[in-house]
Amino acid sequence: MKITKEVLITLLSIITTFQAYSQTKFTEQKAGHIYHVSVPDYMTKSVTLNDVATMQYINSAKNAYLVIIDDSKEELEMKGIKFASLKDFHDDNIKHLKGEENDPVESKATEFEINGNKFYQSELSVNFKEKDDLEVKITYLITYVETKGYYYQILCWSLSSEYKNLLADFKKISASIRD
Repeated sequence: MKITKEVLITLLSIITTFQAYSQTKFTEQKAGHIYHVSVPDYMTKSVTLNDVATMQYINSAKNAYLVIIDDSKEELEMKGIKFASLKDFHDDNIKHLKGEENDPVESKATEFEINGNKFYQSELSVNFKEKDDLEVKITYLITYVETKGYYYQILCWSLSSEYKNLLADFKKISASIRD
């Protein structure tokens, strides 16, 4: 009888513990964010272009560069940031690229929609002065994209002298984003 009593107490303890744990509700949480972009085969992955970019590609021989930064709308709102429009998102972010000392010139933006995602795209030309006062002219194709849950900044750039040769590829990259 002594063994049966111990077995019964152990069994009841296990059942009680199992029921206590099984009553706990679990909610699946998402970590990380996956999106897709078509990138030309001549570009290779990089990690040196931008500290906050989630995707970076480069081809230094062609002077072609790509950086994508994604911002969760939910995380922005938790920080008290909410944009009324994609243009507002553009206006808030473009100032970081322009810089007053760079003589920035931005083209008139075009707005369009692909697969329900909103796009706001412009070109930005800037002049950077190197340490030896050598001036480098760079042109960006800047595309801001708004999806249901995210904002994306797609920055494609090159030397201004090479930009027109890469523009078609830059536009294909920007238009291909999906999440």
